[in-house]
Amino acid sequence: MNRIQLAVLVAVAIFQIFTTVYAASANPRQVRVLPKIVWVLLCLFIPIIGGLLYITIGRPIDGDSGQGAKRSRPIAPDDDADFLRDLGTRFKNDNDK
Repeated sequence: MNRIQLAVLVAVAIFQIFTTVYAASANPRQVRVLPKIVWVLLCLFIPIIGGLLYITIGRPIDGDSGQGAKRSRPIAPDDDADFLRDLGTRFKNDNDK
């Protein structure tokens, strides 16, 4: 077995482990299309295709699962209403000194 075949085999094994663990750690109520156990078995026994199918159509995509892109806090200070409200009092306190 040459180096390229070994590298491909290792990459497939890593991808298979990653997708199987990723599917197994998902919330069962938020997994799409098929039940969670079916996704885990597909990722485990059909190495590349099962993992690609889970990542593209099976994984949860909402922010409640911890795997999505939901932001719970403002990105910039001007997006934070509390910061903007408090800004005036900060300037008043600095000018009073």
